[in-house]
Amino acid sequence: MNFLNYQSHLKILLKNFKSCSLVNADGALLYSKDNSFELLTTTRLVAFQIVKKYLNPKPQDLFILNDPENGGYQYSKIVFITCLNPNLFLIWDEDYHFIDFKIPPTPLFDQGRKNEFVWQAMISANKNADELEAFFEYQKYTVDRLMHLVSLIEDLANSKSQQIWLKASNEVFNTQFNNKAHGTAEAYFKLNSTQTIKLKFSAEEKQNLKLITLDFTNTNLATDIHTSSHVIESALIKKISEFFQIGDYLTQAVLDKIKVILPPRSIVSKPHPAGLYNYELQTICSQVCEHNMTQLNAHNRKGQNTFDYANFLNFEVYGETLHANNLISATQVSLQNFEQLICKNLIKMTAMKKTDSSHHIIFSVCTDNPLKLNIKNNYYSDKLNNQFKLNDQLLQRGSVELKKNDRIEIIWG
Repeated sequence: MNFLNYQSHLKILLKNFKSCSLVNADGALLYSKDNSFELLTTTRLVAFQIVKKYLNPKPQDLFILNDPENGGYQYSKIVFITCLNPNLFLIWDEDYHFIDFKIPPTPLFDQGRKNEFVWQAMISANKNADELEAFFEYQKYTVDRLMHLVSLIEDLANSKSQQIWLKASNEVFNTQFNNKAHGTAEAYFKLNSTQTIKLKFSAEEKQNLKLITLDFTNTNLATDIHTSSHVIESALIKKISEFFQIGDYLTQAVLDKIKVILPPRSIVSKPHPAGLYNYELQTICSQVCEHNMTQLNAHNRKGQNTFDYANFLNFEVYGETLHANNLISATQVSLQNFEQLICKNLIKMTAMKKTDSSHHIIFSVCTDNPLKLNIKNNYYSDKLNNQFKLNDQLLQRGSVELKKNDRIEIIWG
């Protein structure tokens, strides 16, 4: 099989997954994509190594876990791992807000059979058992559909075909690497008066070895704001793949050329038990990385040397049965499950428009049932074009209880 056929097979197999990774028995990354605004590339690989080491996955097994390495993501972020073939494993992630408890690496299905003990302890005894059962059964159904693609899976699991694909992705990376400037650039971002993230980016070739290094050595030790190393690595890998235009060729051959240096117990390497700052720190580090790469490749190396952070707004609206995790930035708006909130008459959208300079969204609460609003990042409310108001009062990070007829207005630019 040539590498183009292999790539086509990969896309057919994984077309229905929003964010996932495919690895072989050695744990080598064959394919990865992240189309959610929270990035889990490295997190999924960490989860796979944990399951592989302790649980010896076999074909049609389905494992789940959350909170890898005791910190990094909220409990509702669920990682699934299945063995499609002894030399092919799929890892994907889903959000499910009914899960508010820690799940260690757990066999949900053993070679296609439901693990009755786990099912009874974790699902049947839960107050939301029907919803949980439907959620997990759907993930199993997804795996069952894949398992019917027998010849396609065998082709993807073939060791020789994998080596051809890895070699091809390596050649694509080398070409893109050679088309970019080599050298070093660095920038920093101050979280507050005492906490700073510093990143030194370098792209160099020595003795025909191409290497990208991302060095956070001078970043401060963690105090209140921090996250796991795998959370930061996921964002950096995504940004590098975009900048070098190798998204469809992100494999182990590329990962082996990326070196990330993270000081122990620093802002970018200390797990946070609730993952409160994941996306915020992912965004900061991703933007600093992009700034460095852009500076290095600028025609005028004396261009804009100061890093200018492009802020965003990340907030949740949720009740007992529905949960919406939302993102608004200068370039995108992602309102997850807002349509369901509207259809169930929990909220009423009264304005939603985009101008050349800003987004403007207004909605009000229609229900007497409990509804909560949680702002997940520190945005700049002092800027006139960045405002989040509840009943005309500016809000910052944190949670508030919403009541009927409350009015939420967002102006973002």
